[in-house]
Amino acid sequence: MLEKLIYKNHVGEVFDFGKDGIFVNASDLHDYEWAVATKGNKISALTKAVSARNLPVIIICDTEEKGIATRNRLLEVAEKDVLAMQPGKIIIGGYYYKCYVTKSAKASYLTSKRHMSLTLTLTTDYPYWVQETTFSFRKSGDSSGEITEAEYLDFDFDYPIDYFASTTIEQVSNPGFVGSNFRLIIYGACTNPAVYISGHKYQVNCDIDENQYLTIDSVGKTITLTQNDGTVLNKFSSRDKDSYIFEKIPAGSSIVTWEGDFGFDIVIIEERSEPKWT
Repeated sequence: MLEKLIYKNHVGEVFDFGKDGIFVNASDLHDYEWAVATKGNKISALTKAVSARNLPVIIICDTEEKGIATRNRLLEVAEKDVLAMQPGKIIIGGYYYKCYVTKSAKASYLTSKRHMSLTLTLTTDYPYWVQETTFSFRKSGDSSGEITEAEYLDFDFDYPIDYFASTTIEQVSNPGFVGSNFRLIIYGACTNPAVYISGHKYQVNCDIDENQYLTIDSVGKTITLTQNDGTVLNKFSSRDKDSYIFEKIPAGSSIVTWEGDFGFDIVIIEERSEPKWT
């Protein structure tokens, strides 16, 4: 059975396998492996190592001209990632897999210019299938999700802070089955912004001017401020050190609170060893 998938390079150029004369046979893209470390004849750690996957490809085009053009474009789309050291993505359904095309082995290419069989090797240092889900939160007054009470808000379960009437409250739903990494993107203008997710504080003590934005990336463990002219500043040292700023977002529904004087996006990064079967 042929599998439908897309290769998208880091500049947005796409190879759509499953049509236009280029197809993929069954591959090992759905396989996975954890590296096992042992100590004293016991498992001491399970980690993900640099991984390689094989992608068998068949090119079958109507004309010789299309066959040659498809061969050339396949290299050119994939090679841009390698030369720039910026990974592309294999996309299956709503999940992507960051990788480089590090090898192309041709089993048959002299029979016809219209036909060719080859196997691509996809290599990654981040062997996860990822689905991103974005939740957007607006400044107070622009959002219909604000909830207030006369003095404070109380829940049946405890949070380490009280929610006063000025607090804006909404929800985020993590579709993963465990806590997930995230990107938190905060838009200016604001000062020392703090967002609470399930009572956990994510705060950076800095000024964000109008048309600037701050990005907290829990995968790369980075905090950056993007200025109006595109300049990116490192704000890692400005993080609030009383609360771990890269704490994963719990699975399921979580309460999100903030003072309402700025807008932000939460991008849930669901990581799986294989793409979800549908």
